[in-house]
Amino acid sequence: MKINSRLSEIAGIHAGDGYLRYTGKRKEIDISGGIDEKEYYDNHVIPLFNKEFNLNLKGKFFPSRNTYGFVVRDTRIIEVFKKLGFPSGKKSTIVRCPEEILNSSDPAILRAFIRGYFDTDGSLTFDKKVGNTDIFQKTKNYYPRFMFTCVSKDLTDDFISIISKLGFEARSYLHRPKIKTENIRYKTQIVGKANLKKWMKEIGIKNYSKYTRYLIWKKYGFCPPNTTYDQRLNILRNNLNPYSI
Repeated sequence: MKINSRLSEIAGIHAGDGYLRYTGKRKEIDISGGIDEKEYYDNHVIPLFNKEFNLNLKGKFFPSRNTYGFVVRDTRIIEVFKKLGFPSGKKSTIVRCPEEILNSSDPAILRAFIRGYFDTDGSLTFDKKVGNTDIFQKTKNYYPRFMFTCVSKDLTDDFISIISKLGFEARSYLHRPKIKTENIRYKTQIVGKANLKKWMKEIGIKNYSKYTRYLIWKKYGFCPPNTTYDQRLNILRNNLNPYSI
């Protein structure tokens, strides 16, 4: 199986948003995200799958879980995901980057996996610097922060390995929940304007719901926290003043 950039990005998307089942009678790949990610799925994820696997997928809403995405039951495609090493059933604590991608010497393949993973499971936020004497930096959320939270140590280690190969500086730490039945969370963050500039130049963001945060920051120098997708769209359309939030 030859790994190309499309398949690598699809692997990153599945690592974040996918569910694979190939044991028992029901065999399928289920990939879906939040309702506000419909545009991302319709304009990027679904065309990516259709082109790579010669399909004619259409997106659909899943009301029971309030998500939007698609289901594939084509056995030849399920076989590809099996060969990539993705497990059947619940994967959150054991999923990892496929070895063919992790060990690739092609930066385009590494970047594609990271882009797919970020677009589905990462976040871009902007922080204040409350200890700063500069009023703008003290009161406005201007400082960029990529955040990745995962309960799979293997995927976290793989992610850090790839990011390091691509020349990014990352900080990682673990969070132990107070509720003992909850899994340990492994958190990785990439911070600062230099990293954001490098990310946008080399990796990019295809999920428009997340990209709107970057566009607001680029336009105003900050992005208000805890905004909805509709609020961000209205800010970009000049229908809402970000300073009023």
